[in-house]
Amino acid sequence: MTLGPILPGRLPGSLTADRLNNALQTNFSLLQSLQDQIATGHKFFLPGESPAAATRAIVLQKSIERQEQLQSNIATSRSFLEASEGALAAISDSLGRAKSLALAGLGSVASSEEKQALAAEAAGVVQQVVNAANSTFRGRYLFGGSETDSAPFELLGNGVVRYNGDGLAIDSFADLELLLSNNIDGQSAFEATTPPVGSDLNPALTLDSRIEDLLGGQGVNLGLINITLNNGAAETAQVDLTGAETIGDIKTRLEAAFPVAPGVLTLTVDIDPATNSGIRLTPSAGTVAVTDLSGSTVARDLGVASAAAATVNGGDLDPQLTLLTNLTDLNGGTGIGTTSGDTFLVTNGTSTKTVDISTATTIEDVFNLLKTADRDIQVGINAAGNGLAISSRLSGSQFSIGENSDTIAADLGIRTFNGSTLLANLNRGNGVPLEEIAADGTLESAPLNITRRDGTTASVELKGLKTVQQVLTTINAVDPGVLVASLNVIGNGITILDNDGVSTGPLTIEDSNLAIALGVNGTEASANPAVPLVGQEVNPIEANGVLNLLLSMQVALLQEDDAELTRLNPLINSEALRFSVVRGEIGSRLKTIDETENRLLDESIRLQESLSIEYDTDVTEVLTQLAFQQSAIQATLQVSASTLQLSLLNFL
Repeated sequence: MTLGPILPGRLPGSLTADRLNNALQTNFSLLQSLQDQIATGHKFFLPGESPAAATRAIVLQKSIERQEQLQSNIATSRSFLEASEGALAAISDSLGRAKSLALAGLGSVASSEEKQALAAEAAGVVQQVVNAANSTFRGRYLFGGSETDSAPFELLGNGVVRYNGDGLAIDSFADLELLLSNNIDGQSAFEATTPPVGSDLNPALTLDSRIEDLLGGQGVNLGLINITLNNGAAETAQVDLTGAETIGDIKTRLEAAFPVAPGVLTLTVDIDPATNSGIRLTPSAGTVAVTDLSGSTVARDLGVASAAAATVNGGDLDPQLTLLTNLTDLNGGTGIGTTSGDTFLVTNGTSTKTVDISTATTIEDVFNLLKTADRDIQVGINAAGNGLAISSRLSGSQFSIGENSDTIAADLGIRTFNGSTLLANLNRGNGVPLEEIAADGTLESAPLNITRRDGTTASVELKGLKTVQQVLTTINAVDPGVLVASLNVIGNGITILDNDGVSTGPLTIEDSNLAIALGVNGTEASANPAVPLVGQEVNPIEANGVLNLLLSMQVALLQEDDAELTRLNPLINSEALRFSVVRGEIGSRLKTIDETENRLLDESIRLQESLSIEYDTDVTEVLTQLAFQQSAIQATLQVSASTLQLSLLNFL
């Protein structure tokens, strides 16, 4: 009760009335507050009413709002993944049907008419798969990667399917530290592009190389290092490299630590010219030593940690390839070079394009020229970060990159047929038969028989060889400098030259399984011995996924090609297994989502309980206070009525 005492003696009536009025107002205000707490269920309405509790409540409310958003993300992600799983399930059924068609069309059991009917049914299966691959949900194409506004797969009129999407994921937070993809792109789900072509281009280190791109993209965490120059008297500088963005920045800071002055040692920092891959430190005289501070590895990571030496030649910093890497910095700084031109050939399906990179100076320029030459080419940097990754977007066709009277494709690491190509990978994975079954049933070597221009025959044993270069080396050893095997100057394949300067007869390689597999069977009848026998392309690259297999099966059924159907049958089985793994990945994500949602729900309940303690009204306590406050008001009113009735005689 807030009613103050009524002082004895003579008090002005106005003062008494004011004090009683204030007491009533205070009591009514408290009563109103208690009534509001009961009506709203909240303890307070302004932060100033209870600052500590309000601060805690605000934090809890933000946490609850964040939890609600995460739960919304989870619900959205679950719906997209479940829709994707449904589409993939339909495609799995189509793969099962494709296997049945391939088996039904194999051999002589089915007639020619039946095989044509099977091919027509295969075309229907292809259409079904394309339709499922173009599934949409909530206005979004499911399998286009980040390209969600247009159909990712397009069935072209020539029996080829183009993938118009990309390989990117659409991520959302399922928890504060859990970023989860709610899609699966067409490359991952269907292997809709060819395996990427590209090898290590060993980009050279330059002063413009970024620190974050060193060590294959791992970068270096920079800090303090000690540099000691010694020419009879040691001079040590502690150099802070923190914040340096390029090798040029490091050069500037290290050299600035030893400014030029009369009689003072200086330091020169540059790129090691012997390797073009590390930093070189050279003092003006004497020796230089580089050490790390205790607990630091900066000098070691930069490859320059060294005891005192006349010159410190740093280790390989393995800079990552980037879009801005200059072509002159590739292949350890030797560039890609030119001898007779700046072009190479790209064969994609039935189209062969000449790509001219004479205007290119960076990797990005090469990418732009490739995409301009052929829209069905996909370009990028490989996963290792050290080479290109060039692939075709087409399923149902073949892809290759070859030379055009130069070595540009090889220098860019993208020639699809080269010395390191495995023989086992040739002919779409069928390999090269280096052995054959003899009359007694045993395996024996299958030589490559070359009828030379002088009429003699050279039998070249290739048994046990693994690569194309080993084949070239073996042939070249038969008659060095005269019988010469090399890679085709234009396109891809093996070229055989037989020029002894005298003989002008035809150059012939008999049609054996080995020669056909190597693509060198045939005759060069020109009387000019300088004209070689030019082999055929035997290493076309194609997509490995379901669409390419179905399209290949359709063609094989139309052409009644049992050999191709035999090749495709195990590949379809493998693709069905791979598809199961893809679906399993989606199932794993859904399980993660379920577990995360359960954890969020439990946490949300705890947060609500904590917020209730801080912010929600304790009805029992407030009702007790309300009853007390009502009694106080009643007492105040009674005192007021009694006091305000007093007359002047009461004070005399």
